[in-house]
Amino acid sequence: MIITNTSTNKSLSWYKSTWLLFFMFISIALNFYSLMDTPKIMLSFFMDSFSLPLIMLSCWISGLMIMSSYKILKMNNLVKYFLLSILILNFIIIMVFTQKSLLTLYIFFEASLIPTLILILTWGYQPERLQAGMYLIMYTIMGALPFLVNIFFIYSYNGHLSLLTPSILPTIFHDSLMNFWWLFLILVFLVKLPIYSAHLWLPKAHVEAPVAGSMILAALLLKLGGYGICRLMIMFFKYNFVMNYFIISMSLIGGVLSSLICIRQSDMKSLIAYSSIGHMGLMLVGILSNSEFGMKMGLLMMIAHGLSSSGLFSMSNMMYEKSSSRSLLISKGFISLAPNFSMCFFLMCSINMAAPPSINLLSEAGLIMVTIFISKFFIIMLSLMAFLAAVYSLFLYVSTQHSKISNFINPFNNFKTLYYDVIFLHWIPAQMLIVLSTMM
Repeated sequence: MIITNTSTNKSLSWYKSTWLLFFMFISIALNFYSLMDTPKIMLSFFMDSFSLPLIMLSCWISGLMIMSSYKILKMNNLVKYFLLSILILNFIIIMVFTQKSLLTLYIFFEASLIPTLILILTWGYQPERLQAGMYLIMYTIMGALPFLVNIFFIYSYNGHLSLLTPSILPTIFHDSLMNFWWLFLILVFLVKLPIYSAHLWLPKAHVEAPVAGSMILAALLLKLGGYGICRLMIMFFKYNFVMNYFIISMSLIGGVLSSLICIRQSDMKSLIAYSSIGHMGLMLVGILSNSEFGMKMGLLMMIAHGLSSSGLFSMSNMMYEKSSSRSLLISKGFISLAPNFSMCFFLMCSINMAAPPSINLLSEAGLIMVTIFISKFFIIMLSLMAFLAAVYSLFLYVSTQHSKISNFINPFNNFKTLYYDVIFLHWIPAQMLIVLSTMM
């Protein structure tokens, strides 16, 4: 009887946590227009048209994370600690999006590492999760220390750290020195995105994390980098840093290279993780363009990528539970076992390649216009990125759904109805948001 009551309490906690996050999303969505009219400032909290959609995305994805991790409830694997980690991480992410001080933004930005690391180390699948956690910490700290020093420098010269007040730099700065200072300031956010060349922690963390860890890494934690750079661009909008053009070139070249790496991957989660580098690189171009249109398109790309990559990671976990492998060489022939699941997987892959009428198409089209406006030479890299995105998305679909059924797959282990709910709760918002994009 005690065991039954304990399992019932854990199930209740599971459903209460899920509905709490969805209730938060619904309450913000119902007040969307009134909150969007003018920026709301209350004590040290701040919400505007850029942070509000990201807060809604964090609540929505956190609820879907709990639904996707149903196996943790079924296996009774530290259920309450798992729910507590998810709720604390969601709270910290919302705090990042609502800060108006650069110092408190830095504190909550770094605090998001702790619950993420707990998720990877406690509920990860392989022994290599310790190495993945070390990669995550080392890369973030290496970028965070210069940022912390620069915070004190900004305060000593401007007398404030407000994200809402324009800041100035000392006139003693030479142009080249000023550009390197700007690079060290935004380095922590570039690592978090991650920009190509500072991305090695991302595939490691994604592959070793549980499905909830992969979903929150792709859908939310990567967006903290874009949000931080956007706030810094607004703080220093008077300055036209030449370093931005170097970073734009690096992100586009890296997007092409990471897309080529995707085609050579044999691990499902690793393929989806590498695809994030190209999408986030394109989003970075929009933000560093220092134009209102570019920042809005960058915001749409964050939301679009959050829904598509989170959905793909969730579906890769569903296939992993059925075949006990993430390898594309073993997970084959799902179209013969579950044609309805295969159709859902194709729909998610079509979103990832920016097929109409998804919001991914609108965001990519807008960001391509912004990039060509910066330089017409970038059209070569943009064309390659768009083509390769379709190639690796179709490669992922064909490799897993077609061919002969692998002997390692259990044909009697059917997909739960809950999993289809999770898929469509990713897919429907990505299709509907293109109609509501004028509200952004």
